[in-house]
Amino acid sequence: MTRHNETTLLADEPLVRLAGEAAFERGVAYYRQGQVLGWNRQGNTLTAQVAGSESYRVTLRLNPRGLEGGCDCPASEGIDFCKHCVATALAYRAEQEEQQRLMAGGERGRLLAYLQQLDKASLVEALAEMIEEDPVRRHQWSLRADAVLGVLDHRALKKRITAAFPLKRHLHRYGQVRPYFTKAEAVVDQLVEQALQLPPDTCLTLVEYALSRLARALETIDDSGGFRFTCEETLQRLHVQTVQRLDWPGEKLAAHLYEIAFGDIHDFYPKIPDAYAEALGSEGMDAYLALLQRVWDALPSLTAKASWSKKFHYERLREPLLKRAEARGDVATILALHQKSATEVQDFLKIAELCIAHDAWDQVELWLARAAKADDKRYPHWRHERERLSIRLLLYRGEAEKAAERQWQIYQQTQQLEDYRQLLALADEHALTTDYRQRVHDWLKEQVDQAPEAPWGYAPKVVNTLLEIYLYENRLEEALAFSSVRPVAAGLLLKLAQQLGNPDQSLPLYLRLARSEVRNTDNKSYRSAIAQLRELHGTLETLEQHRAFAAALEELRAEFRQKRNFIKWLNEAFPP
Repeated sequence: MTRHNETTLLADEPLVRLAGEAAFERGVAYYRQGQVLGWNRQGNTLTAQVAGSESYRVTLRLNPRGLEGGCDCPASEGIDFCKHCVATALAYRAEQEEQQRLMAGGERGRLLAYLQQLDKASLVEALAEMIEEDPVRRHQWSLRADAVLGVLDHRALKKRITAAFPLKRHLHRYGQVRPYFTKAEAVVDQLVEQALQLPPDTCLTLVEYALSRLARALETIDDSGGFRFTCEETLQRLHVQTVQRLDWPGEKLAAHLYEIAFGDIHDFYPKIPDAYAEALGSEGMDAYLALLQRVWDALPSLTAKASWSKKFHYERLREPLLKRAEARGDVATILALHQKSATEVQDFLKIAELCIAHDAWDQVELWLARAAKADDKRYPHWRHERERLSIRLLLYRGEAEKAAERQWQIYQQTQQLEDYRQLLALADEHALTTDYRQRVHDWLKEQVDQAPEAPWGYAPKVVNTLLEIYLYENRLEEALAFSSVRPVAAGLLLKLAQQLGNPDQSLPLYLRLARSEVRNTDNKSYRSAIAQLRELHGTLETLEQHRAFAAALEELRAEFRQKRNFIKWLNEAFPP
């Protein structure tokens, strides 16, 4: 029979005629309640089991003459079309409608439609074949089967974990590492699924064992692709969740977390104690910090020759204690913690800065002196930072003239715009008599005049410094005149062109920039030159400016005609 004929036979109206309205309504209720337990079709015959006061067998026949049906229930006795027949017909009709919907849904829909037509035995056989063909999939389904069938206990899980993270594999290629961790993910997922059925102590042991196996496996695996992260993050979440299930006293949990935090594989665990704050509670957190404090107090002060690993150990011990002291506003403890681990100039400067932040001005000079003693001339940055802190101390003491003079010395060394701004701010705020703006300008002009000749396109630092000040103070005419006779940095020249906002003035600057880029003779520079020309073109307003721009393009085409890529992209951007 055609599907169209079946649809007509299974419509509500023919079913009502066959069964009567009362039986039809009861059949609809049976169908909606899911009492059709299953149906099978062979040729034009449908058979089904329908649950009622007991299970009844229904047989329906679809043929050109119409729909016929019977049931072994007392109401039908194999002849009459009963409510069970109606329920079966409706179930079959719904299934056919779903098939039609799926078949209209593309390749995946058609595949689902086909699978729904298969019987259970066929589906099981097809799935088993697919599982056997893929080792990873077989491993995943084996785990599920063991869990459902009740043959997976904690000892079996530990064996699975051991097998999931084999050691000394020396894997280095992505194609090797990816399947290694894909297979391990199945076991980790199984551990997550079984976690709540396991006692928390047992689960904790398994999770920590899995993390230790992961850490050891990575000793000989190059996982620069990060394929381990799914396993690692899942185990970390499970560890926190499992710790929350423990009923350990606060001191026991604190001791356990301390052993992990300062063990060999601490970096495979979530941050301790922060990630475990809820599990620790106030009692456990106090116990953990008390344990850290005892260990800290027993340590000697760090020496300048201490190894990096020893310094890192001190830092990790100190961090939670510092956080607690800062929350309490305990300045004495904060400074004491830093003092015990301070060995280098940046440490001493950090303490001096903390003293300033907490108004412990009486100690600032001491720590600045220690920083000066530890100064390393290879790193002037720290010397400048020390001098900046000393300026804050001078200002605290009311010595503004000395502070400004110190800032002037810093500027002479750094020639940084921020230091120039700080100098002017100091002078303005304290109404100093020295005109530092003019002093800086005169000094820079003197330095520029003494600077040795440089190839065009290369700018000595002092030249750029002076131009940067011109731009900062919007002294554009001076900047334009200065840059026309000096080689300056391309970035500053572009900034000047943009700030001018006048194409008549900026066009020569953009052309200068474009020529400089093209002379680099690489595609990136060519594209940069064209981008700058596009930027200039977007500012043009008058006909004369457009004519001047067109003439400039012709100059570039003639000058760089041998730069084929540049000329090609230039013509694409600005068709001749």
